[in-house]
Amino acid sequence: MIEIRKGMPIVTFSLFKKAGGIAAAVASRKGGVSEAPFDSLNMSFSAGDDPAAVRENRRRFLTLLGADPAKAVSCHQVHGTDILEMGRDDAGRGALSAETAVPACDGLITREKGLPLTMNFADCTPLLFYDPEHRAAGIAHGGWRGTAGDIAGKTVRLMGEKYGTKPERLLAGIGPAIGKCCFEVGPDVIGAFRALFGEEEMAALAAEKEGGKYLFDLPGANRRLLLRAGLAAAHIEDAGLCTYCRDDLFFSYRKSGGKTGRHMAAVMLL
Repeated sequence: MIEIRKGMPIVTFSLFKKAGGIAAAVASRKGGVSEAPFDSLNMSFSAGDDPAAVRENRRRFLTLLGADPAKAVSCHQVHGTDILEMGRDDAGRGALSAETAVPACDGLITREKGLPLTMNFADCTPLLFYDPEHRAAGIAHGGWRGTAGDIAGKTVRLMGEKYGTKPERLLAGIGPAIGKCCFEVGPDVIGAFRALFGEEEMAALAAEKEGGKYLFDLPGANRRLLLRAGLAAAHIEDAGLCTYCRDDLFFSYRKSGGKTGRHMAAVMLL
C-alpha cells in the first residue's frame, strides 16, 4: 500500500505491520533533493548523481523507518543470485559511499536488530522477507536474471539453513516493479524462464507479441517461485505497482531510456 509519512510517499506491507517487530518499506522517487534526471529521491551513488544529495535522500527515507542511516548496509548489485549474511560488524557498509558497499551480491539476510538492509531498484523486483518466529529478515534483487536463477527460492532456503526459518511461516513482500503490461522481452529471456517454469506456468506469465517479442510478468514469476519454495499464498503481499506505468512515483530504467535514479527497499529488525 502507498502510505504518506511526513509528506513522503512510501510503499508498506500490511503483512509486516500485522506481524510487528520489523520496519520494511520501499521508497518512491518523491521527497528528495536530487535534480533531474535523478529527481528527486535518488538512492544510488552509482547513477551519476551528487553523492551529497544521495546521502540526504537516504537520511530522509531511513529515518522515516526509525533506522540510523549511518548503519545501513548496501551492496553492489550484479543481477546474480549470491546472497550474504550480514551481522553487527557489517553496519554502515555502503551507507555513505559506493566504495564501501558489500561487493557483488543480490541478496542480504540478517538476525541483527537495528541493522537496515537496503537495495536499490528501477524496474527490477524488490523482494522483502521476514521470519517472525526466528526473528530474521532478508532482502533480494529480482531482476530477470536473478529471477530466472530463482533468487527468491534461494533466499528462502538460505534463511532456513542459517536461522531455521520454516517456509510456511515466512512472510514476503513484493515491491513495485515493471509489470507484465510493460516488460517487453526477447526470446533469450523467455528461454531462460522456460527452463524454470512449465508450459502452463509460462502461458500465465508470458504473452507473445509481433516480431518475436513477449510481455513477461516479472513480479508474478517471483510470486510463483515463493510459492514453490513453500510460502503460503496468504503470506505473500504484492504491492501491485508497475514502475514503468507509474514513473511519476517510481524510477523506471526502461521508461527513462537508462538515465534515471533508483528507489530503495529496506528491511530492519526492531
